[in-house]
Amino acid sequence: MDGNRPNLTLNMDDKIYLAVSKHDTDKLSFVYTLACLKTDKISNTYNMAATREINTFRNREFAKLYHDTIEQIIEVNANTPNYDMFFSYNDKLIEKFMEHTK
Repeated sequence: MDGNRPNLTLNMDDKIYLAVSKHDTDKLSFVYTLACLKTDKISNTYNMAATREINTFRNREFAKLYHDTIEQIIEVNANTPNYDMFFSYNDKLIEKFMEHTK
């Protein structure tokens, strides 16, 4: 039964992910994210201005899994009409984020 458990579970309501990038070094993997954060735990409202985060992993495979999961969430968000305004509002920031995290 344990073989059927997920390797990673992320809450898709805590943040609206807009962009993700990954960079590997010899010892560490870094996953950079750009997301609009939820304003509080009760309401379903988010900050319009996106926030950058970095997650550091020693395990390269887990970093890839995390990155690919965020990438899937972004694909869902990008195709959700309610989230268009977050992508539009942050379009220049998304562009700069992708340039600086290549």
